[in-house]
Amino acid sequence: MLTIPTEITAFFEHYCTAFNQLDGMAIADLYALPSGIVSDKAYVHWPSIEPIQENMNALCKLYRDNGYKSATFNVVNFIEQGENFAIADLKWLIQRENNAEPWEFNTTYNLMRTDHGWKVLLCTAYSEKRLKP
Repeated sequence: MLTIPTEITAFFEHYCTAFNQLDGMAIADLYALPSGIVSDKAYVHWPSIEPIQENMNALCKLYRDNGYKSATFNVVNFIEQGENFAIADLKWLIQRENNAEPWEFNTTYNLMRTDHGWKVLLCTAYSEKRLKP
């Protein structure tokens, strides 16, 4: 059975809440500085908060424009890496309005404990490319 520390579960619940509010700024605040994202296209390095906010605002707009209703997640895999690092692979389910087909995808997060709590150091969006409006 998969054991996930309470504080990691709380972090992802907070992350999910920020998405459910389609609040790009709140999502960006959950990322470490610097941090990055890997997609099917490339690695993008975020040296400061501004490009993270731009990315998250654009993602929220994409979701909003495609009938985003709500998100839920399940932690599929978790690796604790000492006290200050961890890796979590999440399966996301995005419900959409007007009976649109839900989106399902996985994303892996490399996490780092900071003075301000857990933050995403690297997001690997390895199956989001399959999303269709």
